[in-house]
Amino acid sequence: METSSLTFAQPWWLLGILAAPAFAILYIWSQRRGDALISRLVAPRLKAELANGVSLGRRIFRAVLVLAAVILMAIALARPQMGFIENEIKHRGRDIIIAVDTSRSMLATDVPPTRLARAKLLAQDLMRFAAGDRIGLVAFAGSSFLQAPLTLDQAAVLQALDELDTNVIPKGGTNIAAAIRTADEAFGKGEGNTRALVILTDGEELDADGIAAAKKAAEQGVRVFTVGIGSPEGSLIPIPAEGGGSDFVRDQAGKPVQSRLDANRLKEIAAAGGGFYQPLGPDAAKAIFEKGILPMEEADSTTATSRQPIERYQWPLGFALGLIVIWLLVGDRRRPVRVSRPALGALAIVLLAPSVRADALGDYQAGNYDKAMQQFSERLKASPDSVEIQYNAGAAAYKMGDYGKAVEHFTKAILAEDNKLREEALYNLGNSLVRRGEAAKGNEEKKADWKNAIQHYTEALKVDPKDKKAEENREIVKKLLEELEKQEKQQDQQKNDQQKQDQKDKKDQNKDQQQQQQNQQQKDQNKDQNKDQQQQKDQQQQQQNQDQKKDDKQEQKPDQQKQQGQGQDSQDQKKDQDQNGKSGDQDKKDQQGGDKKDQQQDQQSKGDQKQDDQKKDQQKDQQNQQGDQGKEQQKDQQQPQQGQNPSQGGQPDQKQDQTGPQPTPTPGEKKQGELKTAGDQQGQQQPQGQEGQGAAAGEGEEKDGEMSAAQARSLLNSLRSDEERVKLMQRQQTEDTVKDW
Repeated sequence: METSSLTFAQPWWLLGILAAPAFAILYIWSQRRGDALISRLVAPRLKAELANGVSLGRRIFRAVLVLAAVILMAIALARPQMGFIENEIKHRGRDIIIAVDTSRSMLATDVPPTRLARAKLLAQDLMRFAAGDRIGLVAFAGSSFLQAPLTLDQAAVLQALDELDTNVIPKGGTNIAAAIRTADEAFGKGEGNTRALVILTDGEELDADGIAAAKKAAEQGVRVFTVGIGSPEGSLIPIPAEGGGSDFVRDQAGKPVQSRLDANRLKEIAAAGGGFYQPLGPDAAKAIFEKGILPMEEADSTTATSRQPIERYQWPLGFALGLIVIWLLVGDRRRPVRVSRPALGALAIVLLAPSVRADALGDYQAGNYDKAMQQFSERLKASPDSVEIQYNAGAAAYKMGDYGKAVEHFTKAILAEDNKLREEALYNLGNSLVRRGEAAKGNEEKKADWKNAIQHYTEALKVDPKDKKAEENREIVKKLLEELEKQEKQQDQQKNDQQKQDQKDKKDQNKDQQQQQQNQQQKDQNKDQNKDQQQQKDQQQQQQNQDQKKDDKQEQKPDQQKQQGQGQDSQDQKKDQDQNGKSGDQDKKDQQGGDKKDQQQDQQSKGDQKQDDQKKDQQKDQQNQQGDQGKEQQKDQQQPQQGQNPSQGGQPDQKQDQTGPQPTPTPGEKKQGELKTAGDQQGQQQPQGQEGQGAAAGEGEEKDGEMSAAQARSLLNSLRSDEERVKLMQRQQTEDTVKDW
């Protein structure tokens, strides 16, 4: 950016201004001493006559002229400068980029002292042969980076070359394709065979993309040459150990890695790129340059623009000469002094250079950044490769708040050969990236711009380590990055906590719903049991009413009164037994009902499957009840016959009268714990079929402290379902670790 501030190229000459007061004092002392000497030699009367016409004021005026001339001469010798002049420098030659492998395999010692040291020496030799060409430098390992752009300043390239080590590229490995693509981007678009890429590496490439990248570069007019650094036998790769001492690079199995030169790969890459392969040797650089680069065409490179400060020493020097001329013209006496023409002609000798002031600079200083940007854009159309105009356009865009354009212009301005301009471009590029990152919406964009800004601040400090502002801005951006990462961690933690809380709430809700469903199922079961009990009671009452009607009908028969009396006794006895049996059955039902309720409460936690098993058990109990009711019917049929045994001698056998109305067993009624009389125990014999039914019914009965067969089957089924829900974890295959040396 142009500036109107006044500077001095040799400011130490300004110390001459301090001599002006001393000169004045010396002049006054000399005048007084001269007067004293004249007074000693000449009489006072003669002194007045001799001093007649001498003007004291003229003498003082002449002394002031001399003193002012001395001050102006000191300022002129300090070389005051204001503003800059842009000079275009045309260059004709070739563009050469040297790509140096900085992976850990370059630490191998098969080529002493190390492969990387020999690669640096070879690059220096090649730069000496290509003294008139533009040189660039690319460092690559697992990725690549443009260490030095194309420039005629070989000193800057040598400085960047000395800084190369295995820590320049954090990502390990050897990615030759990335180095070719980075060099291709640095060359830019061009025509003709004027660009060359020289790759210095051991050839241990990570993948086969190098050949494809070399072919693409050759299509764009870039010739690719390769130099093999290393030996086919190879060697181990020494590295510092963590606890001190030294160690070797090891693979995944813990074995030391033997790094070897892959010359075949380098030959294939060079052939694909239109160049050739050259093994390492004392004449390797000379062979690459004379056989490969020197026969290439020379072309007019992009016109470079240099900034030369405008010297302003003519102004103080011209005023000083004018004062001297006036001092010569003005005498001590009062009479006028004629000025000769040659003296007047001497005034025309001093020529002052015209001052240069650009309209764009005036608009920028006046704050009219839009107009300044328009003028800079028009000037860029005429000189698109002028780094000075790119810098000025970036400054105007930054003032306008268009940080994207500012980044674009400052990125092109960092290619300046002038270190001062390059340092300012790097610094302002870092500022533009910071501002653009602040305006970004996503955190990833912010982090990317801020990390890039830190990198450019670091580059600016490499050019000018005394730039305090760049150092301060770098620390500020680092703190901003730390705060942003801290905020992201806090947000992630809050998100995880919220997810855990949501899962917990969902789990509690599911648990409550399950509990409500179990309670509802329990209520439905209780309701069904109450309904079954009510149906059983209704059936018992209906059966009793039917029995009563049949008894009334039998009393009306006159020929069966005596037998009715005996039958009545047996029926009364049977009713008492039935009543006792029913009461016993009712007590057992109540006991079984209580047991079932306890059992159902215990089985609520086991799920719906055990409730289905309970229904199956209830069905089996009903079957057992039907079996018991069949036994009671057979007993009722035998009781009248047993009641007639004592009177067989006095009364005839009346089997038809004895088959009176018998109570019909209630369907579904469970007869358990039935009481028997002494007469029943003496003469009662059950058929074998009825005993089999009782045994079958006994198998379904539940016993205290023991598990029934249905419960055992339910438990086995639940265990099988649990085993089916178990999912086995499949073993995941681990990916092979990529070589990073």
